[in-house]
Amino acid sequence: MKNILLFILLFCTICNAQDTPNADIAKEIYSPSNKEKLAADAYEVFKTNKFLDFKNRETLIEKIEGAVYKKMDLNDYFPNKKDWDKIEKEDITTFEKEKNAQYSYSNNTLTEIKTEFGSYNVRKEIKTIYNSKCFVLLYEKKYFVGDNYNRTESTINEYINDNQVVKIIRKIEYPKKENNSQSVIRVKYEDDILNIASENGSILCEFIENKMPAESISKLTPNQTTDYFRYALIQQNIGAAKKHCTEKMAQKIESVLLPYPNITDINSLGGSGSFGEKVTINENWGIILKDNKTEKCNVVLRFVKQKNGWKIDDFEIIKKPL
Repeated sequence: MKNILLFILLFCTICNAQDTPNADIAKEIYSPSNKEKLAADAYEVFKTNKFLDFKNRETLIEKIEGAVYKKMDLNDYFPNKKDWDKIEKEDITTFEKEKNAQYSYSNNTLTEIKTEFGSYNVRKEIKTIYNSKCFVLLYEKKYFVGDNYNRTESTINEYINDNQVVKIIRKIEYPKKENNSQSVIRVKYEDDILNIASENGSILCEFIENKMPAESISKLTPNQTTDYFRYALIQQNIGAAKKHCTEKMAQKIESVLLPYPNITDINSLGGSGSFGEKVTINENWGIILKDNKTEKCNVVLRFVKQKNGWKIDDFEIIKKPL
């Protein structure tokens, strides 16, 4: 991911440098491999689709020439969690407009026009046309150096009915037409696989679905998990208690609780903990049984962070001597 972003950043730097006398030097800064170019093509497809291909997907596997090029955990792909429902519901009536841009509506599309200024007296006139669901149909950037027109870079996107891009056409047009260039990215969708082809070759992007529903992902801290776990034990709801455990711990929780079959209440009498990648919480519990007898115990809960939140990986009850 970092390599792709670096490539895109350097590509933009090179494009801007083309307005300067040192353009040839800039082009020599970095020469991406063909595989990096294909990965960048795939990223362009995902970005054009507003990354909705990632919704409810856990893993992305990129394959080039039959071999795995990259495997990515999509749970960690974005620094902030995406609100997929909001993205899907977005349309041109709710589009967040920029203050320094002009907008117009026509034929169920929204056109945005703005101007940006760069170094060396470069001016960029940018036009973006969105369809009704805010997917980009056209992105056009005209470069001027002073009053002189330099070139136009444009991207034209074609979609199928559910707003999945099937063709991305990128053009660079100069005053001298013989210098013009064009490249095309084509996309085929088949279940959880995207076949992306361009002049750089082809890349298969295979998605693995997230089998864990969003509601099963715990947002509780280890301390909060301890409280919920203790409450489940008071209610004698072993099923609820298991939801706060790893699979390993869930299988042996009954044996740990075997000496305490008739719990009516548990009083937390304080404790301590160590926190980091793994967490250990030590608490003193007063376990009240049905005969009103109180067992004073030291309880040790060891936590691990899983994709579905903090879970108890080990639970130990140590009865205190009388």
